[in-house]
Amino acid sequence: MVRFKNRYFLCEYIQENQEKEFSERDLLNEIRDQVQYHFGDFGSAKIQFSFQVKYLNSVSRLFILRVNRDYKSIIWSTLIFMNMFKGVPIKIRIIGCSGTIKKCEIKARRLLTRWVHKILKCDMPNQLRNTIIRDYQQTQQILPQLTQ
Repeated sequence: MVRFKNRYFLCEYIQENQEKEFSERDLLNEIRDQVQYHFGDFGSAKIQFSFQVKYLNSVSRLFILRVNRDYKSIIWSTLIFMNMFKGVPIKIRIIGCSGTIKKCEIKARRLLTRWVHKILKCDMPNQLRNTIIRDYQQTQQILPQLTQ
């Protein structure tokens, strides 16, 4: 039996105004719509079965996508050209592409750790500091569950 070979994208979305939060379903549907727009029915049909959002964190704005290895270029180019998300200007930065979700998890942990340390160096109220630390700890617990 042949296993399915996938690629995992670690990405970050950048918004100008941080007022909207997105769910995994919203992100999945918007990327599918963009694939439909850029590649038509052909591209949409190719990614239909293997495309999935594995992880989304609205605090750190990181997400992990899974797609079939043969069609990674379709998703890659779609993410590069995405500039609107539900009427909100957005940019998507592709941080990495890997053959295993474990490597994306390791990169995400490294990025989150740097991000939290950089933020905690700034002067801020204790309540905000505690919220950031709590969200960071929750994220550190969720990431290892992806590989199970």
